[in-house]
Amino acid sequence: MVEKRYRIVFKGELAYGFQLKEIRANIKELCKYNDATLDKFFSEHPVTLKDNLSHDLANKYKKALDQTGAVCMMEEMPATETKSVSAAKVDTVKCPNCGTEQDKGLTCVHCGIAFAGYRKTQERQAAAENTSPAAPSPRSPEPLPDASLMTRVAAYFAKHPEQAFILKAFLVIAGIIFISKYLTGLLGLLFLLFPVLFLIYVRFEATSTDRSPTEVLAQHITFMPIMYAEGERKKEGVAWVTYSIIAVNVLIFYGFELNVDADIIFNHLIFIPREPNILNVPCSLITSIFLHNDSGHLWGNMLFLWAIGTVLEKRIGWQKFLAFYFIAGIAANLLAALVTFVFFGTATHGLGASGAIAGAMGLFAIRCYFKSMVFPLPILGIFSLILPVSLKVRLNSLVIIGLFFLADLSGGIGQLTGAQTSNIGHWAHIGGMICGIILGTMFKLSEGAVEERHQEIGSQALSKGGDLFQAEESLRLELQKNPQNVETMILLARLLFKFRPTKEGESLFSKGMDLLSKTRPKEAAENFKEYYGIYFKGTDPETMWRLASCYRQQHDHEWTTRCLELLADDSATPPAIREKAMFQCARQMEFIGNMDAALHYYRQFVDLFPESPLQAKALARLNPG
Repeated sequence: MVEKRYRIVFKGELAYGFQLKEIRANIKELCKYNDATLDKFFSEHPVTLKDNLSHDLANKYKKALDQTGAVCMMEEMPATETKSVSAAKVDTVKCPNCGTEQDKGLTCVHCGIAFAGYRKTQERQAAAENTSPAAPSPRSPEPLPDASLMTRVAAYFAKHPEQAFILKAFLVIAGIIFISKYLTGLLGLLFLLFPVLFLIYVRFEATSTDRSPTEVLAQHITFMPIMYAEGERKKEGVAWVTYSIIAVNVLIFYGFELNVDADIIFNHLIFIPREPNILNVPCSLITSIFLHNDSGHLWGNMLFLWAIGTVLEKRIGWQKFLAFYFIAGIAANLLAALVTFVFFGTATHGLGASGAIAGAMGLFAIRCYFKSMVFPLPILGIFSLILPVSLKVRLNSLVIIGLFFLADLSGGIGQLTGAQTSNIGHWAHIGGMICGIILGTMFKLSEGAVEERHQEIGSQALSKGGDLFQAEESLRLELQKNPQNVETMILLARLLFKFRPTKEGESLFSKGMDLLSKTRPKEAAENFKEYYGIYFKGTDPETMWRLASCYRQQHDHEWTTRCLELLADDSATPPAIREKAMFQCARQMEFIGNMDAALHYYRQFVDLFPESPLQAKALARLNPG
């Protein structure tokens, strides 16, 4: 017997409100088509995307594709084209997450997980928990005992992505040092050819991504004339301690140092004072951190503190940042004094905030190793003084900090051997940075860094495009380590319903809003609007009641009403919550002037909750005379 089979056909019809460019991007993400296949997909001829499907599976595929904006048709296949189920069984696969039997594909048509990413995640989880190894995946087989060294190394870094990330940073550092030392002529040639090469790159990028050259150019230029951390404008909070330290340094330099006898500073406030005593030596460990030799020394340090401190303080808290800043500054002074005494037999006399700032850099290397720093490279030459347009040169923060450390180490050794006679406190910088690294390790700041890195991978895949499998894998790994991480939970939910609603995405989003509504209700209220726009229903009653209260405080009457209606109209709402919600819904309807709806809810309230203490008030509204 031949069972009816169906196929999915696209004939070029686009859903209302979608642009062709947007639909191409959605289809490319969903189906993993290359550009040639996409060109065929959007040709003038009908294209069969999937055939020999059951009615249910064909309907699910159609709905998934419709979400991309490409309107597809589900057509019954002629008997001559349909394979007999008994003669040729349809090639199916069972979803490892929800168990749904379906045709082979990249993602589950029921729960939305990516099969390859799910399998890879399970293998890594098993390895992390030291359980018995799962069956080798065809994509990433385990190395055999006699495998080559390179194979073993590749397998190790596949299981330890953080170590691989750090190794890449050190390889970049080695490459930069090699080029600067042995290929300086090539650097000069590249500098001369840079404008032409950059314009060629912009043109190529615009063509390959189907964007205008202006859009690509805007992505790679900045009007910020100083170094800064990329993507920080989205972070909440203000780094008050960092700004306060900068203000204090500036006030001390212009208000004190320039107006006082220099002998007072050098004899009592630098470390070690030229006239040391039992009081000024310990005090100078702190006072020297706020002194600078000239305005260039001051502003160079303050700009670097701004770039590093504003990022770091918001992540570790102002108390730790302030304490670590002073500890690193003191450690920097002590190491510089020790090295000077051991190798030269004399006392050091130093000043400046750079040792403490180097400590912040060491902390940054532990807590924010994944961050990219943007260096502005002027592209208009002398005209950049009038119009500060610069190219964004992005470098990983580990690369920058590593280069600074190696430069200080080289300069410090040069001072010891006599090859360098500069007054730069290289050993103070080294002492501060090492102290920062030790503090960051002791307080386990790297755990927060790994968590945030996984979140950034998911966030960038959603906003800028990227490997959705890798993003899903990263978010699932992080959620396994910390099941109550709300940010990761909601990012994974957004990833799962990027093209169509899924049950797992709904569950994660609902749980995330429940947790947020208890601690950050305003953020939960914003997320609920997104959730409702996708699933068109409420979440659990307690969360809905908290959201309604939050909307009411924000004077958002539309969403207050919507939450209360969802609670009042749902018979599954617990009676204690439904009683309050129904009465408040009637009051809300009355407030916005919808008296018919208000009377409807008052009547329902009187009928359903005759023993309620609010019964008299409801009756009074129904019978005002």
